[in-house]
Amino acid sequence: MYILEKFALAILIAAWPAFAGAQGAIEKKDVHVAVGGKASLYYLPLTIAEQLGYFKEEGLNLTISDFAGGSQALRAVVGGSADVVSGAYEHTLNMQPKGQYLQCFVQQGRAPQIAIGIATAKAKEYKSPKDLKGLKVGVSAPGSSTHMILNHFISTGGLKPSDISVIGV
Repeated sequence: MYILEKFALAILIAAWPAFAGAQGAIEKKDVHVAVGGKASLYYLPLTIAEQLGYFKEEGLNLTISDFAGGSQALRAVVGGSADVVSGAYEHTLNMQPKGQYLQCFVQQGRAPQIAIGIATAKAKEYKSPKDLKGLKVGVSAPGSSTHMILNHFISTGGLKPSDISVIGV
């Protein structure tokens, strides 16, 4: 549970410069977190910290908005309708060329926690990533971390993103 306590504290510390009043009083107690697919394993630390009351212990009233994917959650922060995004680290890197310099303040896991699977009916034919050419492949949302991981995966088989059809599921 030490990691989850650190996660809750990290939210508070990260929000501190933007929301703190004089002499350490928390001016903004209501924090809106955008997340892309809260029910996935990827966001388990956030869910556990919320359910165990760590945010309330720090004096924060947390609202979590669940979006179809991380790219939509990120847009909520960039657009100002959310204060913080709980999402893939890769988004902080991908936004820099667009002039959006986001600050990562906590890592929730050591690996992306994203798996790539194939339908049982196609499994016998599958030998390598190049076998995905021409197929429809589902991701949480176009532009999401699942989409980024998929693009990397197919590149190991010599494919380009245009070689498959990506569908948000």
